[in-house]
Amino acid sequence: MAYIALPDPRFTYLGRRDANEEKTMLWWSGSGVRFTLKCTHLIARVTSAHRDHAAWLGVMLDGAPVARMPLLRGTRDYPLLAGMEAGVPHQVTILKDTQCGYDEDGPVILEGIETDGEVSPAPARPMLLEFIGDSLTVGEGTLGPESGQEWRMVYISHMPAFPTLVSEALGAEKRVVALGGWGAARGWDNNRDSCIGRIYDRLCAVIPGGDRPIDAERPADAVIINLGTNDATALSNLTGADREEMLREIHDQAIALIRLARKRNPEAVILWAYGLCGNQLESALRQAVSDSGDANCRYLPLTMAEGNGSRFHPSRKSHETAAREIIRALKASLPAAE
Repeated sequence: MAYIALPDPRFTYLGRRDANEEKTMLWWSGSGVRFTLKCTHLIARVTSAHRDHAAWLGVMLDGAPVARMPLLRGTRDYPLLAGMEAGVPHQVTILKDTQCGYDEDGPVILEGIETDGEVSPAPARPMLLEFIGDSLTVGEGTLGPESGQEWRMVYISHMPAFPTLVSEALGAEKRVVALGGWGAARGWDNNRDSCIGRIYDRLCAVIPGGDRPIDAERPADAVIINLGTNDATALSNLTGADREEMLREIHDQAIALIRLARKRNPEAVILWAYGLCGNQLESALRQAVSDSGDANCRYLPLTMAEGNGSRFHPSRKSHETAAREIIRALKASLPAAE
């Protein structure tokens, strides 16, 4: 068994990261590495700095989920694959499968891997998709029983969520900026600080060490925004002038986010995809897309969830339906996706 410290040029790095970092830090859902491997065994050395809500690591083989495990605090070795056919190559993806934790003292760090096999670069994926969103984008509720209602990371899995399904189907790279409970203007609890646009230009402001500008970043070919569900929850508790004020705020903040996304991704198709958990804000978001003045931005209605997973969140079947709708829209407006 040979140990390979990361970063290493044979590995493709996934998700938002600072290119100057000396370690492979996994800040957001779906961040990780991909590489080609022939082996019988694979072990990862990982550092986690959570206090309560353990982050989970995911493993995909040729685009399909094969394993996930909770991380213990500190630096540990985790067996990821065992008993594999030695001479058969696979594309292996190791990723952060859960969202940013509010009690993480630092990002998950993928220190390196240990394997008895041969490592080589994975085939390049020329197209990049960026997903901006909330708990739907990180995959909350895609695992666990429908009766599971505790807010714990065990019920959050990014591997079966629509961003992963879309990017794997199109053979694209993926970048995620998403937090459960956050919105276009306010969070589910009416908190104005829980506005994704407020931190979009930061590396990962909710984790210590990540509240710094992200400057040099590859522009995406498409940006898919799935926000509004938490804003609608907050709005449902308001009446009169307070309600009208928040509707104006949602409109203005949605336009501001579209313009932020456009600034960072000048040639991208932008889709505001909304409706998985109801379409209470459809007219407001459609108007914001129209008023943004962005000729390459469109509103995409999504089919409402078909049954629940855990935490009253959409089921895997719902994510599969949403993925098909997003793929269809991207193929219609993005030549590289055809």
